[in-house]
Amino acid sequence: MDPDLSRIRQGAQQALAELDNLSQRHADCTDDQLRSTLADIAQRKSGQAGRMLDWIRQRDGTVGSESPAVSGPAEAAPETQTHAGDAPATTAEGGEVIDVREVAPELIVFRVARPRNFQFVAGQYVKVGVGDVRRSFSIVSAPHEPFLEFFVELVPGGRMSGQLRELKVGDQVDLGAPKGNLDLDPSYPHHLMVATVTGINPFISMLRDYLHSGRSGHHFHLMHGASYQNEHGYREELEGLAAAHPDILTYIPTVSRPDEAANRGWTGSAGRVDTLVDAYVSDTGLTSRDTLAYACGHSGMLEAVSQQLLPEGFHLKTESYD
Repeated sequence: MDPDLSRIRQGAQQALAELDNLSQRHADCTDDQLRSTLADIAQRKSGQAGRMLDWIRQRDGTVGSESPAVSGPAEAAPETQTHAGDAPATTAEGGEVIDVREVAPELIVFRVARPRNFQFVAGQYVKVGVGDVRRSFSIVSAPHEPFLEFFVELVPGGRMSGQLRELKVGDQVDLGAPKGNLDLDPSYPHHLMVATVTGINPFISMLRDYLHSGRSGHHFHLMHGASYQNEHGYREELEGLAAAHPDILTYIPTVSRPDEAANRGWTGSAGRVDTLVDAYVSDTGLTSRDTLAYACGHSGMLEAVSQQLLPEGFHLKTESYD
């Protein structure tokens, strides 16, 4: 056997063994800061193993039974586990579309089979390529889930929207590296999260991740604004979680056009979500000392929330979808 090939194959096997050990340590760890550190180490180790495996593929045309797919601590599902109806992930650079559904006339949810060496932190976004168009979308799914889920608004005349309107199961999409710092800071016991429509994405990822890990001691105050009630793409899930975990989640969906026919029967909060923040903070007694605030969605909402919370001393993380 080629000595270089043998040496690299042994190195890949060692990296994979170390990655398995990191995965177990990550699963057993209860310290949030250490979990984050282990995930970072695993991401680097995963990249190292992936490069070795790619080199082996180029040399002998196959990875072979000695070289299993790469996994890491942010992917808690075992290698053989798949989500019902999900196709297996393909490569680190892309994946196969496994589900597409319409939420409202201009809103869709689609899922992509997750590459096995794709690591991310709840709340991050990734650049998605469909055809020759690339756009950044926040990831809805949590790091333990075997798929990447996206909730996207379709813009009339938009190039990416045109591609997404034609998206179907079996299509391939490209995936960039995950980015973004809209992540959960566990040093605050309360987390005030304000979103408009698809701005809910990173907060669902954080919440799913938090509940999956079995953590406690934090409370999510999730305020979700939309024009119409059918634009709350995850209302059923979030209302169910709030009912099951009232000590962890308070969910406040609101519609800004309560008198229109499309909102007939609506019994929840009314008004633009940013106009409800001051009253909610006052009513719940949230303070800058115990609460970290987040806002994700269109820039007008971000500006309005900033003008309310920053003068009160709140630390605010934002992400604009404009």
